[in-house]
Amino acid sequence: MEDRLLDKIAEPFNLNLPEYESMEVMIDSLLPVVGRFGEPSLLDEEAPMYTRDWIKMTDEPGRKVYSLHTFVPNSGEVRIANDGKMDALTFKVINARRMILGQSIHRDAFLYELAFMDNDFLILKRHGNTNNFDKKYLFYCREAIGVRLEWNEALEQMADKYRNNQFPWWIVIVALAILMAAILYLR
Repeated sequence: MEDRLLDKIAEPFNLNLPEYESMEVMIDSLLPVVGRFGEPSLLDEEAPMYTRDWIKMTDEPGRKVYSLHTFVPNSGEVRIANDGKMDALTFKVINARRMILGQSIHRDAFLYELAFMDNDFLILKRHGNTNNFDKKYLFYCREAIGVRLEWNEALEQMADKYRNNQFPWWIVIVALAILMAAILYLR
């Protein structure tokens, strides 16, 4: 009896995510839950996108290249180090939620929308009909997370970070207040 009570109390804290077939499917299921906790705008030069080095995550089997991306705000350049080999892309922020990212603004470039951004995770969603292209999302993790975790572990960490915000803490506070009142009354 006591074990079941403790299990029921701990249940909201234990998030058991199912196994997902791809990174995109997992992102699709997590964004409605965690999306409201992210930064709202790409326009602020102090936004996490510009103040962090990001590891680009992929779910391609057998691919473990550390692709470090640094978004340089005033130059519109994305500096990329693929296992130390340097490369670059360009980006241009169109408005608070949209940006162009590619070889140049007008060549081999795509329009992306901000799906989620905080200090640890950045998710950009490609604009358009998702049936017309392979990869719907660009998923980045802060360097310290991206070099030690796989894509699914990183997304689970993102879910863990915000699941406590889903818990109705007011119930706990009310229950503690009632318990304290009962203790004081019976004293």
